[in-house]
Amino acid sequence: MKTSSLTLPEAVRISVRDALKLNAWAPVAVVAAFVSRLLLRDPELTGPLRVAVALLPLLSGLLYVRTLWRWMRGLDEMQRRIQFEAVAFAALAMLFIALTVDLLQLGGFIGSLRFGWEGYFAFTFFLWTAGLALANRRYQ
Repeated sequence: MKTSSLTLPEAVRISVRDALKLNAWAPVAVVAAFVSRLLLRDPELTGPLRVAVALLPLLSGLLYVRTLWRWMRGLDEMQRRIQFEAVAFAALAMLFIALTVDLLQLGGFIGSLRFGWEGYFAFTFFLWTAGLALANRRYQ
């Protein structure tokens, strides 16, 4: 029986409730980044408190990564390999893109293009989905 390319393998199918739990830290990280940016506009915020506010989004971001890591470690061997290949693709592609943008800015070819924390996060997610599509094609 041939399955549709849109059908998820049984190993990665999760309920909506579990998917919400799995991804709960992502919107928290985005909200934390937004709040951090708002608070950093205050010029009276100085010293260690300013550093703590600037790094605030990292805490929820790290908790999100930890949650995803634990989920991936619970997958079967094939699905884990596919997920890790997708993550590696996304991380390396994002690194290449960030370096390219930085070098083009340094050379004066593009202006001050700023993706911000949220932009890099969203684009990395897009690259991860592209990596999943590539890895799934490889193993079908």
